[in-house]
Amino acid sequence: MPATPASPELDRYAATLQSIASQPLEYCPDFPMICRRFDAWWNQACLDRPVFICAANANPARPITKRLELLDSPEAWLEAKLTDLQQTHRVGDTLPMVRPDFGPVVLSGVFGGKVEFGADTTWTHAYINDDWSNAPDWRLDPDNPWWAKIVRFSQLVAAHGQGKILFQTPNLGSSADILLNLRGSTELCLDVVDQPEKILAAVEAIYPTWRETTRQLFDLALAAGVGVTHHTMTWSGLPHTPLECDFNYMIGQEDFERLFLPDIARQSATLNRCVFHVDGPGAVKHLDALLSVPSIQAIQYVPGGGTPSALPWVDMYRKIQAAGKSVQIVCPAEEVLALSRELKPEGVCYFASTSLPPAQLDQLFAEFERQF
Repeated sequence: MPATPASPELDRYAATLQSIASQPLEYCPDFPMICRRFDAWWNQACLDRPVFICAANANPARPITKRLELLDSPEAWLEAKLTDLQQTHRVGDTLPMVRPDFGPVVLSGVFGGKVEFGADTTWTHAYINDDWSNAPDWRLDPDNPWWAKIVRFSQLVAAHGQGKILFQTPNLGSSADILLNLRGSTELCLDVVDQPEKILAAVEAIYPTWRETTRQLFDLALAAGVGVTHHTMTWSGLPHTPLECDFNYMIGQEDFERLFLPDIARQSATLNRCVFHVDGPGAVKHLDALLSVPSIQAIQYVPGGGTPSALPWVDMYRKIQAAGKSVQIVCPAEEVLALSRELKPEGVCYFASTSLPPAQLDQLFAEFERQF
């Protein structure tokens, strides 16, 4: 298992996060209570009810997007994102946040991949050849224009956010998914069999850059007095990180545990807390391995775009709870009431999506609260 470097900044981060959590936010007067509810969730407990995250667009005629068309106009981008925030109807424990969201696995662009823009998303073109002779050195170039853009937009959010909103980190990506982007899915699957040493060397080299970019994002937000959250929309009074390995559905358990799990364990131990994103039924085969990692405190499960229902997975959620881990259940809002009747409330967070109008979402949440 790779050694995890000491992180002397963690105590400083925790002190700042806890100070921020003690005060209401302009966009969220109940912020201190929500923070307490999340801290109970991290400890597989329940303060008064499970965590509930859900929001609706109060003005559907104006879609809420990543605003990728404004990436050359940072101030206009921030203004549009703040307007998005103001027209978002939040219920329960949904926190006000702005994210420099340039699409998934943004470190792929930092490592030299060509980033292409689509309709409200980006993707990176693979370029590493079969013998890996043109692979990057995996170091962070502070002058890399893609990283400079990420920092610039993150600084804008931080400069605006104190006492108002939270900073939501961009999706840096895991070492496996960075390699998936830059090598290609078929090619990386073949490498797992034919040249795993190339993968292991790259994973080892990527970690310091992942750690450094994570540190920089925490530093710039917390130095401005702005709290940090992530795509899981979770809060923690201790520094936390989301991790994922979406490539793992393509490979077997033995290869996953040999090539990627040690790095996941190292990443998850770098900060105080970690929630791991399990992406769809094909990734569930790796759940036992993930539950065995002490530094992963929570599992987020996304059933999948084609099969969005969370109801068939109740036994798995119970298994996660029984293993002493918290669980974040991504599901349609209409399923939350049924799920909450099946699961004990300790250590459960419902991350719901909905097309309901705000008034109906309020009614659903009120019924949810009445159960507890």
